[in-house]
Amino acid sequence: MAGKGNPNVTQEFNLFEAEDRLAQECRALLDGGSLPDETAATLAKLLAGYEHLLRETKQLIRLSDRREKDMNRLNKRLEQLTHSLAYQAEHDFLTGCLNKGAMTARIEAALAARDCGLIVLDIDHFKQVNDRHGHPAGDAVLRGLAELMQEALADHDLVGRMGGEEFAVLLEQPTLIQAKARAEHLRRHIEATPLDAGAQTLPITISLGVTACQRGEAFAAAYARADAALYAAKDGGRNRVASLERPA
Repeated sequence: MAGKGNPNVTQEFNLFEAEDRLAQECRALLDGGSLPDETAATLAKLLAGYEHLLRETKQLIRLSDRREKDMNRLNKRLEQLTHSLAYQAEHDFLTGCLNKGAMTARIEAALAARDCGLIVLDIDHFKQVNDRHGHPAGDAVLRGLAELMQEALADHDLVGRMGGEEFAVLLEQPTLIQAKARAEHLRRHIEATPLDAGAQTLPITISLGVTACQRGEAFAAAYARADAALYAAKDGGRNRVASLERPA
């Protein structure tokens, strides 16, 4: 209800406005001294009980409101923790990419639904990074590689860390030519961008194995073929893309 003369002044809503008014009116009758003694005594007892009950009711409502706020706060926190737990269950703690289990599930789901492309890659001579510069530098390189891959790939391409310095990329492109072109773009982007390794930047290169997969193909067969192409790229001198077609 707006205050008189000032529309910006509001009065706090009173759920018990009628009850409070009744108590005030009864209290005014008693204070006026116009009631017979016996009636006044009876009314005083009734009013005392009524006001006590009214106070208890208000207290219960305040407690209920507080409990509701606490419950809402706890529910929001639980929702945040659930989201965080779900994210951590599917993502690699170091790079933020999908972890091996989650990536495997995504590839299996894609193979069940459609044709797709698959890239398996790793960092060339990554052991030398750890041996010469230490494991913190190696971790920084892995994080930086994951960021560069996300920059170079399309939004709908999925990246997963399969273990160590090995990553997999699931492409929507269904042909081998398209998958090879995407892999070559990724290779060039990594080669051209030195990575921050703490106190220094390190140039790195990657080798990539590419294959095209058909709907209904088993994950093990598709991944083994891309992995074999990766080893062909490494045997061919590293920092290159190699591919294998699906057997007819």
